[in-house]
Amino acid sequence: MRSIANTAATTITCVFAALLTPAALACPSDAAPRSADTLLIVQGERLATRLLRVADFDALPKSQLTQRLQVSASAASQPTIERSVTYGGVLLRDVLLSAGFGKADDRGARFTTAIETVATDGYRAYFSWGELFNSASGEQIIVVTRQDDKALDTAAGPLALRAMADLRPGPRHVRNLCGVVVRR
Repeated sequence: MRSIANTAATTITCVFAALLTPAALACPSDAAPRSADTLLIVQGERLATRLLRVADFDALPKSQLTQRLQVSASAASQPTIERSVTYGGVLLRDVLLSAGFGKADDRGARFTTAIETVATDGYRAYFSWGELFNSASGEQIIVVTRQDDKALDTAAGPLALRAMADLRPGPRHVRNLCGVVVRR
């Protein structure tokens, strides 16, 4: 009985050790190990894989969006607090255009494509071609590099994604964004 318990303990220890290695921190959408300076990988069918580094993000058009929040006080006698958060970064649409997706001559993409955004922990959020390229929502889906003029902390970044036009922004808020996969 002890040998089974020792084997199970050894197996559990090995699994935790594997989870803590740098290789385990790679993006779930990575086909191969990524270099340390790669922030985001954009890939998909009929699309050349694009590795985006800091310099690549610096070259893309910048966007800044502000979200206004109202926080209700716990006591009825206290006033509601209004707060705003400013996000800086690049529109997801511009990231996709830089990778060669979403151009006017790609007519089939309009009807048959889903854009999957992936976090390092495996969380995924999805968008359609129409949201990004054919509606006002596309102007409010941002790959966040800065919050309130500061780099994102390790819990949120180095990249995050926010869909600011969503009524409930939580489900499509991706922390530690690492990959974008175009699925047809």
